[in-house]
This record gives sequence, structure tokens and C-alpha cells, in this order.
Amino acid sequence: MEDLKTNTTNYLASVGIEVPSQLPVIEGLDEVVPKSATDVAGRLCALAYVIGLGFGAKGSDLCALLQKFDLMQFVSEHEKKLLGAVVLGDQDKEDMFWQKECAQALAWCIGLVELDHFKHCDDDLAHKIPFKIDPNNFIRSAILRPIYEIQEQSDLLYRMHWYTKNCRLIGQHCDLSESIISKRRKAIDWAYGVEENWDEVPMDT
Repeated sequence: MEDLKTNTTNYLASVGIEVPSQLPVIEGLDEVVPKSATDVAGRLCALAYVIGLGFGAKGSDLCALLQKFDLMQFVSEHEKKLLGAVVLGDQDKEDMFWQKECAQALAWCIGLVELDHFKHCDDDLAHKIPFKIDPNNFIRSAILRPIYEIQEQSDLLYRMHWYTKNCRLIGQHCDLSESIISKRRKAIDWAYGVEENWDEVPMDT
């Protein structure tokens, strides 16, 4: 894990991102319970609907579709509350809007897209996820990337997240978006198995 940390830190320095060498290592494989390809693909399909809250879709309509395609099992408890809310607050809408970056990261985990953390999610991301059609074949046929690749992303996003937060705190220009990095980190750490509960994935730096 020290080697992974060193490699990540050196890579970040090569692209102009300096992070402290004293930042800790992330969890090793003996400390996590990685999600299966089915877990990741199912969660991705569910997110395709949940994200609609950030674009003004009605929660009741989204719930009906999630239930129709047996995807409620992949929706977090917090999201279920938002889907059932009569009125959604502006912050909740914004949070759901940014879930598209979680979707980009999950789609990467099963080989649908690439990740460029300096850019927003792919313009055609939505077209790569089953929507308003039966997702069973998509979920069953999903194949997870090698766990070491997901581990590398977890380490990279942890250090990038520290950098974006530090830039904000000290008022320094940052070429990375904290919203993009934090959402992708949450999704990758969940897939890596840092935390079972999506709503409780730690975001400390």
C-alpha cells in the first residue's frame, strides 16, 4: 500500500498536483469487501433514475419505474426518502444532479467508459445505461474491472479529494472540480468495499 501511495503521489506531482507525503495509505484488500459486478451494475441502473431528481423529474414517476424493473433494492435509504418527498430542497436537487459523476465512476468499474477526472461525465453516458427497459441482461452480463485497478482509483481519488478541499480552504486555483472528485470517490470507494452502506461512505480527507 505504501508503494501504491508513492506511485499515486508521484503521478499527481507530474501533472502539477502536490499532495503531502504524510497522507495515510488507503484500506488494503484485507480490510475491504469489494462489491460484485452485479452490485455495481444494479446500482448504476438505479442511479439512472435517481439522478432524474436533479433534473426535475417527479419522485413518484421514478419510483414507479424503479419498482417496475426491480431496482429498488439498489436504491439507498436516503434516496428513497428523497424519491418520496413532496418537495425537494435545492441542495438535495443539486446533490442528485451531481450523482451523474457517481454514475460515470460506476460505469468505469464495469468497463463502459474511461475516467478523466479533469472532465465532466461523458455526454453520452445515459445512452450506455438501460433506461425504461428491462436491465436484467445488462446486470447479469456485467464484468468488473480487476480489483487492483479499482484500488488504484480509490487511492488516486482520495488524494485528489484532499487537494481539491485544500485548494478551496486556502483560496487556491484548482483545475479539478471538488464536486466531480468527491462524487467519483464515493462511488469508487463503495465499489472497492470501504463501506457497505452507500449513504455512509466516509468522505474524510
